[in-house]
Amino acid sequence: MSFSYTLFLALLLIAPGLGVWAGLRIGERSDLLSQAPEKPGSTFSLLVIVFGALAGHILMSALFVAQATWCRVTSLCLSVSFDPNIYRVILTNGRSAGTPSDPAFLSWLLSLLIPALLVGLAANGVSRLQRVRDMLETASFGWLKPLVAKSRRADSFILAYVVTTLEHEGANVAYEGIVENVALDDNRAIAMLVLSRCDRFLVKITAGSVERIDTAHAPIPLLQLEAKNFVNVALEVFEDTDAPDADDDTVFH
Repeated sequence: MSFSYTLFLALLLIAPGLGVWAGLRIGERSDLLSQAPEKPGSTFSLLVIVFGALAGHILMSALFVAQATWCRVTSLCLSVSFDPNIYRVILTNGRSAGTPSDPAFLSWLLSLLIPALLVGLAANGVSRLQRVRDMLETASFGWLKPLVAKSRRADSFILAYVVTTLEHEGANVAYEGIVENVALDDNRAIAMLVLSRCDRFLVKITAGSVERIDTAHAPIPLLQLEAKNFVNVALEVFEDTDAPDADDDTVFH
Protein backbone atom coordinates (compact mmCIF):
# COMPACT_ATOMS: atom_id res chain seq x y z
CA MET A 1 0.00 0.00 0.00
CA SER A 2 1.49 3.32 -1.03
CA PHE A 3 1.49 6.54 0.97
CA SER A 4 1.60 8.68 -2.15
CA TYR A 5 -2.01 9.81 -1.79
CA THR A 6 -2.46 13.53 -2.33
CA LEU A 7 -3.96 14.11 1.11
CA PHE A 8 -1.09 12.51 2.99
CA LEU A 9 1.45 14.24 0.78
CA ALA A 10 -0.21 17.60 1.42
CA LEU A 11 -0.17 16.95 5.17
CA LEU A 12 3.48 15.98 5.01
CA LEU A 13 4.43 19.14 3.13
CA ILE A 14 2.26 21.65 4.99
CA ALA A 15 1.98 20.38 8.57
CA PRO A 16 5.39 21.65 9.83
CA GLY A 17 4.77 25.07 8.28
CA LEU A 18 1.38 25.31 9.94
CA GLY A 19 3.06 24.25 13.19
CA VAL A 20 5.51 27.16 12.91
CA TRP A 21 2.70 29.59 12.10
CA ALA A 22 0.64 28.39 15.09
CA GLY A 23 3.67 28.56 17.39
CA LEU A 24 4.37 32.16 16.43
CA ARG A 25 0.70 33.16 16.79
CA ILE A 26 0.44 31.57 20.24
CA GLY A 27 3.70 33.19 21.32
CA GLU A 28 2.55 36.69 20.39
CA ARG A 29 -0.75 36.46 22.29
CA SER A 30 -1.47 39.36 24.63
CA ASP A 31 -4.05 39.80 27.37
CA LEU A 32 -4.50 43.39 26.25
CA LEU A 33 -4.84 42.98 22.50
CA SER A 34 -6.93 40.43 20.65
CA GLN A 35 -5.04 39.20 17.64
CA ALA A 36 -6.08 40.60 14.30
CA PRO A 37 -7.18 38.00 11.76
CA GLU A 38 -4.69 37.04 9.09
CA LYS A 39 -5.19 38.83 5.80
CA PRO A 40 -6.19 36.47 2.98
CA GLY A 41 -3.16 35.73 0.82
CA SER A 42 -0.74 37.24 3.36
CA THR A 43 2.78 37.01 1.92
CA PHE A 44 4.31 36.90 5.40
CA SER A 45 2.12 33.97 6.49
CA LEU A 46 2.90 32.16 3.24
CA LEU A 47 6.64 32.60 3.81
CA VAL A 48 6.33 31.38 7.40
CA ILE A 49 4.46 28.26 6.30
CA VAL A 50 6.79 27.48 3.38
CA PHE A 51 10.06 27.97 5.27
CA GLY A 52 8.60 26.39 8.41
CA ALA A 53 7.65 23.30 6.42
CA LEU A 54 11.12 23.16 4.90
CA ALA A 55 12.73 23.46 8.35
CA GLY A 56 10.54 20.68 9.70
CA HIS A 57 11.39 18.34 6.83
CA ILE A 58 15.11 19.07 7.18
CA LEU A 59 14.90 18.33 10.91
CA MET A 60 13.02 15.06 10.41
CA SER A 61 15.39 13.99 7.61
CA ALA A 62 18.33 14.69 9.94
CA LEU A 63 16.72 12.47 12.58
CA PHE A 64 16.40 9.66 10.05
CA VAL A 65 20.08 10.13 9.07
CA ALA A 66 21.10 10.06 12.75
CA GLN A 67 19.03 6.92 13.32
CA ALA A 68 20.57 5.16 10.33
CA THR A 69 24.10 6.20 11.39
CA TRP A 70 23.52 4.99 14.96
CA CYS A 71 22.24 1.68 13.67
CA ARG A 72 25.24 1.22 11.35
CA VAL A 73 27.87 2.23 13.92
CA THR A 74 26.51 0.44 16.99
CA SER A 75 24.57 -2.40 15.33
CA LEU A 76 21.84 -1.64 17.87
CA CYS A 77 18.93 -1.76 15.47
CA LEU A 78 15.27 -2.60 15.76
CA SER A 79 14.32 -4.79 12.83
CA VAL A 80 10.93 -3.98 11.29
CA SER A 81 9.12 -5.31 8.26
CA PHE A 82 8.59 -1.88 6.72
CA ASP A 83 10.64 1.17 5.80
CA PRO A 84 10.27 3.71 8.66
CA ASN A 85 11.52 6.60 6.51
CA ILE A 86 8.32 8.22 5.25
CA TYR A 87 10.26 10.40 2.79
CA ARG A 88 11.75 7.39 1.07
CA VAL A 89 8.35 5.71 0.95
CA ILE A 90 6.81 8.72 -0.79
CA LEU A 91 9.68 9.41 -3.20
CA THR A 92 9.79 5.75 -4.29
CA ASN A 93 6.01 5.71 -4.70
CA GLY A 94 5.72 3.06 -2.00
CA ARG A 95 8.26 0.63 -3.51
CA SER A 96 10.43 0.80 -0.37
CA ALA A 97 7.49 0.52 2.02
CA GLY A 98 7.87 -3.19 2.60
CA THR A 99 4.92 -5.02 4.10
CA PRO A 100 2.43 -2.47 5.50
CA SER A 101 1.22 -3.31 8.99
CA ASP A 102 -0.37 -1.55 11.93
CA PRO A 103 3.04 -0.44 13.31
CA ALA A 104 3.93 0.83 9.82
CA PHE A 105 0.91 3.12 9.73
CA LEU A 106 1.62 4.33 13.26
CA SER A 107 5.26 5.04 12.37
CA TRP A 108 4.39 6.93 9.20
CA LEU A 109 1.66 8.99 10.87
CA LEU A 110 4.06 9.89 13.69
CA SER A 111 6.56 10.94 11.04
CA LEU A 112 3.93 13.39 9.80
CA LEU A 113 3.25 14.71 13.29
CA ILE A 114 6.68 14.91 14.94
CA PRO A 115 8.29 17.58 12.70
CA ALA A 116 5.20 19.79 13.02
CA LEU A 117 5.32 19.55 16.82
CA LEU A 118 9.08 20.12 17.03
CA VAL A 119 9.24 23.19 14.81
CA GLY A 120 5.99 24.53 16.33
CA LEU A 121 7.45 24.36 19.84
CA ALA A 122 10.69 25.90 18.57
CA ALA A 123 8.78 28.77 16.92
CA ASN A 124 6.83 29.37 20.11
CA GLY A 125 10.06 29.55 22.09
CA VAL A 126 11.72 31.87 19.55
CA SER A 127 8.68 34.18 19.54
CA ARG A 128 9.25 34.87 23.25
CA LEU A 129 12.74 36.30 22.63
CA GLN A 130 12.66 40.06 23.05
CA ARG A 131 14.04 40.92 19.60
CA VAL A 132 11.64 38.56 17.84
CA ARG A 133 8.73 39.74 20.02
CA ASP A 134 9.50 43.34 19.04
CA MET A 135 9.34 42.46 15.34
CA LEU A 136 6.13 40.47 15.72
CA GLU A 137 4.43 43.15 17.80
CA THR A 138 5.44 45.86 15.33
CA ALA A 139 3.73 43.85 12.59
CA SER A 140 0.70 42.93 14.71
CA PHE A 141 0.05 46.04 16.81
CA GLY A 142 1.31 48.75 14.48
CA TRP A 143 0.73 52.22 15.95
CA LEU A 144 -0.44 50.71 19.27
CA LYS A 145 2.90 49.07 20.04
CA PRO A 146 4.41 51.99 22.06
CA LEU A 147 1.30 52.14 24.26
CA VAL A 148 1.28 48.38 24.76
CA ALA A 149 4.96 48.42 25.74
CA LYS A 150 4.41 51.18 28.32
CA SER A 151 1.31 49.53 29.78
CA ARG A 152 3.16 46.25 30.50
CA ARG A 153 4.55 47.73 33.71
CA ALA A 154 2.69 46.62 36.83
CA ASP A 155 1.98 50.23 37.81
CA SER A 156 0.71 51.37 34.40
CA PHE A 157 -2.56 51.16 32.51
CA ILE A 158 -4.16 52.61 29.37
CA LEU A 159 -7.04 55.03 29.74
CA ALA A 160 -9.43 55.44 26.81
CA TYR A 161 -11.73 58.34 25.99
CA VAL A 162 -14.42 57.25 23.54
CA VAL A 163 -16.95 59.53 21.84
CA THR A 164 -19.88 57.47 20.56
CA THR A 165 -22.46 58.03 17.84
CA LEU A 166 -25.26 58.16 20.45
CA GLU A 167 -26.60 61.70 20.85
CA HIS A 168 -28.56 63.37 23.64
CA GLU A 169 -29.90 66.92 23.31
CA GLY A 170 -27.28 67.90 20.79
CA ALA A 171 -24.38 66.27 22.66
CA ASN A 172 -22.60 62.96 22.09
CA VAL A 173 -22.44 60.30 24.78
CA ALA A 174 -18.83 59.52 25.69
CA TYR A 175 -17.02 57.07 27.97
CA GLU A 176 -13.78 57.12 29.93
CA GLY A 177 -12.35 53.90 31.30
CA ILE A 178 -9.39 51.58 31.71
CA VAL A 179 -8.66 49.49 28.61
CA GLU A 180 -8.97 45.78 29.33
CA ASN A 181 -8.94 44.52 25.76
CA VAL A 182 -8.52 45.91 22.24
CA ALA A 183 -9.31 44.16 18.97
CA LEU A 184 -7.84 45.40 15.70
CA ASP A 185 -9.09 44.90 12.16
CA ASP A 186 -7.07 44.09 9.03
CA ASN A 187 -5.92 47.72 8.75
CA ARG A 188 -4.75 47.81 12.40
CA ALA A 189 -7.62 50.15 13.28
CA ILE A 190 -9.55 49.62 16.52
CA ALA A 191 -12.51 47.33 15.90
CA MET A 192 -13.57 46.77 19.51
CA LEU A 193 -12.76 48.08 23.00
CA VAL A 194 -13.50 46.62 26.43
CA LEU A 195 -13.34 49.19 29.25
CA SER A 196 -13.52 48.70 33.02
CA ARG A 197 -14.44 51.19 35.76
CA CYS A 198 -16.05 53.21 33.03
CA ASP A 199 -17.34 56.78 33.50
CA ARG A 200 -20.10 58.17 31.26
CA PHE A 201 -20.39 61.83 30.24
CA LEU A 202 -21.60 64.07 27.42
CA VAL A 203 -19.46 65.93 24.88
CA LYS A 204 -20.95 69.02 23.30
CA ILE A 205 -19.12 70.57 20.36
CA THR A 206 -19.80 74.19 19.49
CA ALA A 207 -18.21 76.62 17.07
CA GLY A 208 -15.83 77.88 19.75
CA SER A 209 -15.21 74.98 22.16
CA VAL A 210 -15.59 71.35 23.13
CA GLU A 211 -17.50 71.05 26.39
CA ARG A 212 -17.57 68.05 28.72
CA ILE A 213 -20.78 67.63 30.71
CA ASP A 214 -20.48 65.30 33.72
CA THR A 215 -23.39 63.79 35.63
CA ALA A 216 -23.50 61.94 38.94
CA HIS A 217 -23.77 58.18 38.49
CA ALA A 218 -22.07 54.95 39.51
CA PRO A 219 -19.15 53.75 37.37
CA ILE A 220 -19.88 51.03 34.81
CA PRO A 221 -17.90 47.88 35.85
CA LEU A 222 -17.35 46.60 32.30
CA LEU A 223 -18.33 47.96 28.90
CA GLN A 224 -17.75 46.71 25.35
CA LEU A 225 -17.83 49.12 22.44
CA GLU A 226 -17.62 48.30 18.74
CA ALA A 227 -16.13 50.60 16.11
CA LYS A 228 -19.48 51.14 14.43
CA ASN A 229 -20.77 52.74 17.64
CA PHE A 230 -18.05 55.36 18.20
CA VAL A 231 -16.64 58.23 16.17
CA ASN A 232 -13.41 58.98 18.02
CA VAL A 233 -11.01 57.28 20.45
CA ALA A 234 -8.13 58.76 22.44
CA LEU A 235 -5.70 56.52 24.36
CA GLU A 236 -3.32 57.59 27.09
CA VAL A 237 -0.96 55.67 29.40
CA PHE A 238 -1.15 56.48 33.11
CA GLU A 239 0.69 55.16 36.13
CA ASP A 240 -1.24 53.77 39.08
CA THR A 241 -0.57 55.86 42.18
CA ASP A 242 -1.37 52.89 44.44
CA ALA A 243 1.21 50.63 42.83
CA PRO A 244 4.40 50.09 44.89
CA ASP A 245 6.65 50.75 41.86
CA ALA A 246 5.11 54.10 40.99
CA ASP A 247 7.63 56.94 40.76
CA ASP A 248 7.28 60.31 42.46
CA ASP A 249 6.95 62.09 39.11
CA THR A 250 4.01 59.95 38.01
CA VAL A 251 1.30 61.58 35.96
CA PHE A 252 -1.96 60.97 37.81
CA HIS A 253 -5.50 60.96 36.57
